[in-house]
Amino acid sequence: MSYGVQVIPALRFFITVWAAILAAAYCHAAQISAIEVTGDTEHTRITLIASEPVEHGSFLAQAGGLAQIEVITPGSLVLPNAATPPPGGAVNSYEIRDDEIIFNLITPMMVSRTLDLSPTTVEPNHRLVIDLVRVAPVRFQRAAAAQADNKAAYRAKMARALAQHNGVPPEAARPDQYVIVIDPGHGGKDPGASSHNQRREKAIVLSTSLKLKAILEQNPRYKVHLTRENDVYVEHEDRVSMARNWGADLFISVHADAAGNPGVSGATVYTLSSRGERRVDGTARTNGWDLPIEDGTPVEVSGILADLIKRETKSNSSIFAEMLIPELAKAGPIVRNSHRQENFFVLLAPDVPAVLVEIGFLTNRSDVARLSSDSGQGKAADAIANAIDQYFEQRDLLYAAN
Repeated sequence: MSYGVQVIPALRFFITVWAAILAAAYCHAAQISAIEVTGDTEHTRITLIASEPVEHGSFLAQAGGLAQIEVITPGSLVLPNAATPPPGGAVNSYEIRDDEIIFNLITPMMVSRTLDLSPTTVEPNHRLVIDLVRVAPVRFQRAAAAQADNKAAYRAKMARALAQHNGVPPEAARPDQYVIVIDPGHGGKDPGASSHNQRREKAIVLSTSLKLKAILEQNPRYKVHLTRENDVYVEHEDRVSMARNWGADLFISVHADAAGNPGVSGATVYTLSSRGERRVDGTARTNGWDLPIEDGTPVEVSGILADLIKRETKSNSSIFAEMLIPELAKAGPIVRNSHRQENFFVLLAPDVPAVLVEIGFLTNRSDVARLSSDSGQGKAADAIANAIDQYFEQRDLLYAAN
């Protein structure tokens, strides 16, 4: 094979045999006649040229400190005489194994999009195009860890399809699994706000958070944690530490508000204020919230990377807040200027996008009635869940833009 392409010689026979077995299971087995890798270290394109559409799943991985993109191609065969010119862009080399191609990266990259292109008059073959975009090492590491289970699930699905010998092309891999941390405010010794009829904030937000968790867990793309699941008090710093230890992709603190004017009603969404931003570094040092920047990185570069991570966190928090507000407006009233900034401790994580949502006012009788009911809590939970879906549907595009 060409320079930069690594094939374990002893596996060549098994590659051919395994691909032939897979081909027998699928009526449209693809024969891959060329692998092209072009671009630079910011944007790289992988193109597989084949006789049929290429069933595939693409996953991030790490091996021996090396960042990789693994493209699993069940039912496809890379022909022994396939054109394999030296790779370019951010790919240093690649290995063709039994049912996968492993691309070794010079710098961490993520998949920004994939395209299945049909033959044209200019290009008579099918093409699978996988576009990669450069990302920070910490983002790659988190995504690679989250995708390990997805890859295993994809392989299991393909194995089941093969065992059935039904000739139906397998389904695509399920979406990335994202970690959502829901933080029901107050609890235990801290009841929070109270209503005229003694409804307590801590109970209302816990019930709403449990409903939100149940909704999200119906979708396998989410892994959901609660900072508390019963009437206990959790220190603010512990809530944030839990989210970081769980590898949270999004942190949502759920509260209910109070005001001196009983006529004030509606939901509010808070993200971190400028004053709060000035607390982030000191609070992170105090609580050991170190950003996972690689050891040995020069101090100047570490500072730049840390600033980029914090800036991305702030930006993504605001993006989610703007998606959340119109969904909350469908569930009930919202206050004027409903996206606000505050210096709340639970918003101080330097690397976890976070919002604090006040779902209503316990000093307003209409809000109390709504939030005390299963229906009202369910609508609030649905609104937050809908915004979460929108946010993660755009996540890959946001990575590419950032």
